[in-house]
Amino acid sequence: MPTDPKRIVYVGSDPGDLLALGVKPVGASLSVVGSQVVYGDQLQGIADVGYPADLEKVTAQEPDLIIFNDWDERGLAPLEKIAPTVAIAENGGFDRMREVAGLLGKEGAADSYVAAYDEKVKQTKALLAQKGKQGQSATVLLLMGKVMYVMGHQGLSVSLYDALGYEPPAKVQSLIDGDERFAEISVEVMSEYIGDELYILKDEEEETKAQAEALFTSSLWKSLTAVKNGQVHAMDSRWNFDDPVTRTMLLDELQRLTDSAG
Repeated sequence: MPTDPKRIVYVGSDPGDLLALGVKPVGASLSVVGSQVVYGDQLQGIADVGYPADLEKVTAQEPDLIIFNDWDERGLAPLEKIAPTVAIAENGGFDRMREVAGLLGKEGAADSYVAAYDEKVKQTKALLAQKGKQGQSATVLLLMGKVMYVMGHQGLSVSLYDALGYEPPAKVQSLIDGDERFAEISVEVMSEYIGDELYILKDEEEETKAQAEALFTSSLWKSLTAVKNGQVHAMDSRWNFDDPVTRTMLLDELQRLTDSAG
């Protein structure tokens, strides 16, 4: 393990962990993130090593450290032959960032980032309180093609539940208790998962757009209390990450949505 790595390759879906620490990797799995994250402009100049990692592309970056953050550990051994490789846990946001910071001797940068984030959380919660949203429940739905998912403790819901104090509805809490990060659900059972507020995430794929149109015009959708009360926020699926950069930018977006809701 190098003491001061200069050429880091990051394999996984959360390079924002590094960027938050002021570290820009020379290579990352941009085919996983790329246009799918809200901080795409910060990825300029980083080489795409593919996903699963293309060993030739990784080697071409001449890394002195590879950070591996992926569930499929079969990809680990081949990378270890290229450069020192460290597998980090797939835990959420700041815990994962702090683990990376410990590897790189960037604990101070992590502390500063979290302090600034916590201050922004206070501002956001104050705004939510002004709008009477304290103590409410919230649900995150994700539309992908023809499939609809309800999110447990992953992505956008991490910010809503952990930082901003929204409550997960009972059925969502059961997912979280069972360590299920998300679950595929049908329109027929959708209402069982919906809280006071509903965040619905979708991409720009034609199949997703068609599903969204069918959903939004359905009687089941129109019968939801959150829909009737105007408490639905449609957002791009790029917000469904829980790395520190996305979480910080999300607070600004949620402040904007809350303000515009009147």
